[in-house]
Amino acid sequence: MPLEDDAKVEPSESQEDSLEELRARVVELEKAKKASERKAAEYKDKLTRLQADMENLQKITKRQVEAVTKQASESLIVKLLPILDSLHKAEEIAHSGKELPAEEMAVGLAMLRKQLAEVLEAEGLTEILAVGQTLDPELHEAVSYVETDDASENTVAEEIRKGYILNGKVIRASLVVVNRRKNSQDEQKKTENT
Repeated sequence: MPLEDDAKVEPSESQEDSLEELRARVVELEKAKKASERKAAEYKDKLTRLQADMENLQKITKRQVEAVTKQASESLIVKLLPILDSLHKAEEIAHSGKELPAEEMAVGLAMLRKQLAEVLEAEGLTEILAVGQTLDPELHEAVSYVETDDASENTVAEEIRKGYILNGKVIRASLVVVNRRKNSQDEQKKTENT
């Protein structure tokens, strides 16, 4: 039978209970949503503050590194100034017109080199040993070979340019000439021809 437009359908008691439960659940979910939104806003605020703190820390660290670098540079320069003074004196003497014996000039240059070497050693610089050593590709860069019957194969015969290690790290390899046996090259040619 059709319902009249004026007639109202009354919900049953169980439907009313279900409706009340749904309303309570909606209210509960809305409260949970607001709590989650508050937590999200707190986390976002904390993240923003942490990002700002991190940026400030990076700026402070950069300034500190620059300050330490400048201080280290200043310290090294102060140690090098006496050598610069000695070079100025040597230049003045050279331009004064006085004749200096070659031996005296050699002694003066040796003193300057020693003075500079001491400052650099104090900063952690060491020379790489080369002549007479076995060729080490990490320390030596072979630029040429010399054929010999007298010396061991792959030993450094001559140092073209000194190499250096700074605080355990090779900063410049030695340029060297390396011994090669005459007969070993002849043997290679014989092997290649067969």
